[in-house]
Amino acid sequence: MARAKNTSRAEARRRARAAERHELETPELDEELTEDAAEAPRRSMFQMPNVREDVRLLPKILTSRRLMVVPPLMLAAGFVLTYLLAVGALAESVMDIAWMYIYIFFVPPALLTYFIGGFLAYRGSYLVGLVLGLLSGALLALLLFTTGVGYGVGEGGEPGLVIVPEDVRASFALGYLGTGALYGTFAAAFAAWYRDFLRRMQEQGKARRAERDARERAKRRDQRQEDRKTARRTR
Repeated sequence: MARAKNTSRAEARRRARAAERHELETPELDEELTEDAAEAPRRSMFQMPNVREDVRLLPKILTSRRLMVVPPLMLAAGFVLTYLLAVGALAESVMDIAWMYIYIFFVPPALLTYFIGGFLAYRGSYLVGLVLGLLSGALLALLLFTTGVGYGVGEGGEPGLVIVPEDVRASFALGYLGTGALYGTFAAAFAAWYRDFLRRMQEQGKARRAERDARERAKRRDQRQEDRKTARRTR
């Protein structure tokens, strides 16, 4: 009876040759992936805004996320608190908390409100800050023309609510709008830069990890190849 041909050794040699070919091709792929991962953060570091496109997309930017309503609501809450203080309708027990909120989130420069708006916008953050700054200025102007009380520097040099003469109310209102627009634009733009900075740091960390993993794989691959060569020489 004829003996069946043993093909296990031939199959093992074919698998070994296929593995070697794969190992020789893999380093180039690893290098390409590593270079692409490292290049992505560099490509996004410095980008000039497309003002025309940002203006066209501004309505969509302002409604793109539900959280985008938070900064306007913060300004609205600041306006209500300031109005209640101006007309003397706020209890003394909560005045300190109300003033703290107003200074941080409403009156110029209201940087934290603009920062949140710029951080949330997926693009055109500077325009979002501009809109929020103008809204803040408009609310302060509304307060001024309805109550005669505006935000300014008092007799003691301390900022707060002051009675504004009628003949200078228009200039005060323009000042509110200008200050809000200036601070809003720059604060929101900085928020967008900071958000992108954090994203770049995360991407660069991933690129460094991918590069380190590629080096480790290459080292293990070289070691396996060296072990095979040593095994062949000792046969």
